[in-house]
Amino acid sequence: MILDMDMPFDVMPRGLPVPHCTQSKATNLLQRFKTGERGFCKRLTAQGYLKIDIGPFWRLLSKDGGRKWYLLQHATYNREIKK
Repeated sequence: MILDMDMPFDVMPRGLPVPHCTQSKATNLLQRFKTGERGFCKRLTAQGYLKIDIGPFWRLLSKDGGRKWYLLQHATYNREIKK
């Protein structure tokens, strides 16, 4: 479920309530990523996924090199990186 048309990420699992502060932080970090800023995005070596930590409970994950991003709770993130 894409939250708003201007939100550049999808939320997994769909229908999950995401706090507004988490949405705005995720959007801000993606804008920084797209401008080429370095230091906060990590590449997971086993699969080549990209990961941005939003806080202790939320992660942004891209499985296609940064074209599409998913906002995941930490438990969902742990399941997704094992796929």
